[in-house]
Amino acid sequence: MNDTGFALRLLFKRFLISIPFFAVSVIMFNCGIPISLFAVFLLIPPGIIMAEPLSLLVSNPFRSIFNPQSHSREIHLNFSIPEARIMQGRYEDALVLLKELIPRDPQRLEVYLRIMNLAVSKMKQPEIAKDTFHTGITNLKDLKKRKILADEYRWLMTLCKDSNDIEQDD
Repeated sequence: MNDTGFALRLLFKRFLISIPFFAVSVIMFNCGIPISLFAVFLLIPPGIIMAEPLSLLVSNPFRSIFNPQSHSREIHLNFSIPEARIMQGRYEDALVLLKELIPRDPQRLEVYLRIMNLAVSKMKQPEIAKDTFHTGITNLKDLKKRKILADEYRWLMTLCKDSNDIEQDD
């Protein structure tokens, strides 16, 4: 669901609820009734009612910092079965499980990064990282994600080159 659309619908509904409070408050201010202090208090409920959708609209671009979502539909790789396999040293099993995640959500950058990292750092097989890099570049549509993937691949290949140089020196 689009968070901005949800916030706008919520704001509209709550604004409709708040109209009577605003109307009575304005009428009391215009009449100059001695109870106009009460008119000020009538503005408090609409402010409270409309605070949540307004804060959602304002914080939407900064959601991860100021207003984190309470639920997530994404698989958390840190607590997943592939990560458990990696901790057990069963790298091949973990690789198979991670590769199964790609068709489910080909836009998940984290999956590609984790496979490349696993292939280079644990399995010492940079060709798997290369294949994953090419698959990721093909599948990812977001240019920012593609750049992150390319930067990570370059860094991992630099690590491979450095470790090969160290092994040759020995």
